[in-house]
This record gives sequence, C-alpha cells and structure tokens, in this order.
Amino acid sequence: MAQMSRVEGISLQWGESLCWDDRRGRLYFVDCVARTLHWLDGVEPPAATLPMPSIPTAVVPTEDDRLVVALADGLHAVDPDAGSIELVARYPDGLGGRANDACADLHGNLVTGTLNLELGARAGSYWWYSTVHGWRRLDDGIGNANGPAVVERDGTSTLVFADTHAGVLYAYDYDGDAGTVSNRREFARTDEFGGMPDGACADADGGVWSCIFGAGKIARFTDGGADEVLDTGASLTSDVTFGGEGMDRLFFVSLSIGDDSPDAGALMAVEGVGRTGRPEPRVRL
Repeated sequence: MAQMSRVEGISLQWGESLCWDDRRGRLYFVDCVARTLHWLDGVEPPAATLPMPSIPTAVVPTEDDRLVVALADGLHAVDPDAGSIELVARYPDGLGGRANDACADLHGNLVTGTLNLELGARAGSYWWYSTVHGWRRLDDGIGNANGPAVVERDGTSTLVFADTHAGVLYAYDYDGDAGTVSNRREFARTDEFGGMPDGACADADGGVWSCIFGAGKIARFTDGGADEVLDTGASLTSDVTFGGEGMDRLFFVSLSIGDDSPDAGALMAVEGVGRTGRPEPRVRL
C-alpha cells in the first residue's frame, strides 16, 4: 500500500515543475509566485534556492547537466550551482505569448506549449524546439498546454500532451527527428475525476501519471484508461515525478493559494506505488 509523507522544510505558494536529475541525485522544483528555483540533493533538506527573473513554468535537464527553464521572454539555460541564467531562444510569435510546461523528447529536443490562464480560450498551441532547427508548430487550437511526456512503445514514439482547459490529454504519433506529429486522438479525460489535467510524468512501463488539478488526485493513464488513482489530500495538485535512488518514489507538489488543507503547498513523497520511473530525457544545447 502506498504511503505518503511530507518532505520537511518545504512550503510553496504555487509549486510546479518537478524534475529528478538522476545523474546528480537531485530533485528540482519551482515556486511560481515567489519566482524561485529550488533543489534538494538526495531529496534531503534543506533546499537550495536560486531567484528567477520572471515566473518559471518549466524545468528540463540538459545533456551537460544544466537546466532549460521557461521564463517570460524565452527558454533559458540555467546553471544552478554557478547561479547563471542565459537566454537560449526567444519564443516564436505564433506561440501567442509565453510557454508553460515542457519536456525533452528522446532525440534531445524540447516540447512545450502556450501558457493561457483564460478559461475557454482556444488560441494556444504545442511546439517543438531544436537548437539546430529552431521552432516548429506541432498543433494548435489548444487552451492551456500542460504535462507533456514522450513515451516510447514498441519502437515508436507517442507524445502525450494535456489541454488543461479542455480537460483532455491528447496522444500523437511523434517524430522527434522531424519535429512533427500526426494522428491526434483523445488519450484520457479528467472530468470524470472532477478536475483538470496539469503536470505529468511517464513511468518505465509507458504509463502517464497526470495531476488532476482541483480534484486532489493523480491518475495513471494508459491506452486502456486510468488504471491507478492516488488521492493526495491537497486539492490543487500541480506536478508529479518519479525520483530517488531507485526511481521508485513518487513526488508531487501543489498550490497553497486557495487551499487550506494541511499539506497544500508541500513537497510530498509517496512510497510503495509499485512502479518505477525512467531517467528524464535531456535537451541537447
């Protein structure tokens, strides 16, 4: 049976962007309201902190052990230990603003999409970025892009990407080398759980774990639907990842704004979920 505990000393207003660095044994996360990047070595407090110049909405590891962080004006390379922040690429005009959540694919590229907090809007889009080829639009007609994950199954790549406002996770056949998608289909809906899809991660078996914002749940989805559901005790769960030495611990964060539950805004660890994660794909800079 899964057992949940709070990581001591962590209290966030808007926790987001969990990322486990398997090389360093380091867990990264952000507080969007405080505009701060945090990390725990070995998942042991106290946390280190680096202020960001604007709201950080995505943290993705790179092949040279830096991070790509999505900030207000573009993607930035961040060296947490050196404290350096360097612009990598400004957002394309077609993104319609700034990027929200992001992940790397299995080819060293980055996948992201539009941050859009206006409910009902459909002007957002999903994008692919390569340091060699630049930006390419993957799809449009999206509300708020969230929780991307590239999953390898039987030698083929599938991109799973949520539209938070629509309450849907979409799946696409994905070509990471070309930066293209096809065969868009509905992968999962979260309205049956009473919330909207937010941050997500993939496990080693190809399942996608999605935070269900507003419902206080994290659900594992496959092509057959939801096969595992975790009640978190914090209604505004926002992001989730696997980590720890054996990558067999599940970590999640949430918002304390608008939620007065005891563990709202905490960094939570879950033991005994019966699944393991995979090393987080890395961006090639």
